[in-house]
This record gives sequence, structure tokens and C-alpha cells, in this order.
Amino acid sequence: FGVFLAVSDKEDSEITFGGYKSQHMAKGAEIMWTPVEDPEHGHWMIKIKSITVGGVRLPYCDDGLCRALIDTGTSLLGVPSDLGPTLIDNLRHTSEETGAALCNGPGPKLELEFEKVTLTLDPPDYARPEYVADVSAGEAEEDEIDEELAKSCIPMLMHIDLPEPLSPKTLICGESLLQKYYTVFDGLPPRIG
Repeated sequence: FGVFLAVSDKEDSEITFGGYKSQHMAKGAEIMWTPVEDPEHGHWMIKIKSITVGGVRLPYCDDGLCRALIDTGTSLLGVPSDLGPTLIDNLRHTSEETGAALCNGPGPKLELEFEKVTLTLDPPDYARPEYVADVSAGEAEEDEIDEELAKSCIPMLMHIDLPEPLSPKTLICGESLLQKYYTVFDGLPPRIG
């Protein structure tokens, strides 16, 4: 089945059973298949070869234990609690944009290297404003708060440690990845493209 998650009201999300729709793919793109790891556990799980943040490869996956659950029901990027602080420190950034465009501009990229493809998430895919004034509660207007805090973007991560038999270095890739990349799940053999 193929999963297309829309990013705006101008298009509709769609799940295609029994195949996939190539019109959801970029022109000239081909499906890059990655085998499912440990399919007997019942998860759509693939191996992560490396994680790179802002152009710097992290040593976190060097032991070969990193995995990603590709999950259509998860809205945030789920990360092990021992990886979370490193990602937050390296993905938090100050935006040059303001207002509604805050966090939609340039910033550090998050790259996940799988078997045959590296998928990249940009700030609009993973970041949100770190500070949002609650004007209704009488908090300071935007121009009264610290300018750096007002332009600070933080990655939307969910710290989660999954139990055995899953690897302690398992991430959950949901909406942030699925909205950017059309994803196909194939049961025979179990693989994700």
C-alpha cells in the first residue's frame, strides 16, 4: 500500500491499497526499496545506517543497532531518550524569518541514511517556534520578549524508549517523514520504499 500525507488543504491525503500511485512521486523518481528488519515482530522497521545533523555525522549508529519504525499513526519524530538531547542541541536554531514563516526558513538538516537512500528533513519538516506568547493569558507581546527567544526554533521530538525485542536505538518516523516522502509498504517480501 502507498501512503500520501498532504501538507495543506489544497490536496487530500490518500492511502492506496494493492499498489501505489506514481503521480505522488517526484517526476523521474524511482522507488528505493529497503528491506524490513525482523518482520516477525510485526513492525514496519528498517535499519538506519547513520544520522547526520547540520552536516555532521553523529556516532550514535556506529554500532549498527539503529532502527526506524515507519509509523503512519505518529505525528512527531520519536527518538530514544539518550539521543534526544543531542538532537535538540544540534537542531535548535534561530530563524531569520518572522511571524507565520518562523521556522520555515534555513537551518540545520536532519539526515537519516537507510540501506539505499538518505532522507533529509529540513526545519519546516521538524521544527516549531520554541516560544509562543499566550496573549489571552496576559503574557508579553512578541516585541516585549527576548528577540532571540522569539526567533528560536526547536525540533518537535518525542522521547521514547521502546522495550525489547526492539533495539534500544529505535526511532519512530511518522508524519514528519511521511509528509515529505511518498512511502510504499510492500508485504512480499516485506520492504518499504
